[in-house]
Amino acid sequence: METTHIELKQILGSIVFAARQPMTLGAIRKVLQETAEINREEAATYGGIKESEIKASLHQLQIECETGKTGVHLIESAEGFRFQSDPAGGPWIRHMLNVGKPTRLSRPALETLAIIAYRQPISRAELEGVRGVAVDHVIRMLMEMQLIKIVGRSELPGRPMLYGTTALFLEHFGLKDVKELPGITELARMDAMRKKQDAASADPRGTGEDAVDPETSVRNETEDSDPSDPADESDEDEDEENDEEDDDDEDEDVDEEDKC
Repeated sequence: METTHIELKQILGSIVFAARQPMTLGAIRKVLQETAEINREEAATYGGIKESEIKASLHQLQIECETGKTGVHLIESAEGFRFQSDPAGGPWIRHMLNVGKPTRLSRPALETLAIIAYRQPISRAELEGVRGVAVDHVIRMLMEMQLIKIVGRSELPGRPMLYGTTALFLEHFGLKDVKELPGITELARMDAMRKKQDAASADPRGTGEDAVDPETSVRNETEDSDPSDPADESDEDEDEENDEEDDDDEDEDVDEEDKC
């Protein structure tokens, strides 16, 4: 009986579909290698395949799913490759699963999540400083939804906890990395400028070319306000000498009149 040749994209599609979690290129390659060692007759062909070949086949499968309008897409998330239903079929899927209205984040939760995503790692105090309201309840809810997590502690007094987004956040919003968030590069540049300005304003001596040395400033003010200008003193001395000469002339005139 002649064995039917199976294409690589068929095997990869089956693996990703059957997996309970997204599959990375390394995980898929491991499955192919281990299967080739157990079943050398059928699986040996793809036992030594490279990750670059796996990725090329998965990319081809992605294109075929999209162009074929099968209602299923092959998605590459931060955790790996996985299948998901076409968003266009959402109303029918929700009705079938009896889900009703889709679960949505409230506006406060979405605003808080956006601040964390763009400014992570960030503390609760910094969050409240941006939003202007308490965020304890919202943070607790986002952590329960596994959209954010504690990523460390700040070096500030009290060492407050710092929050950041999770892999589920990236998967939920269809991102491979937080750098794909719109406008994050511009925001990072603005934050760097703001921190530089804050540091400059906190330094009394300043850091730029226009910075003023307090000692020089005091000395200059003292010099400007000193009434004893050398030129003025010279002028006053000349006036005093002229007055003395006039007094001497008057004394000489008085002596001559007495002689007469």
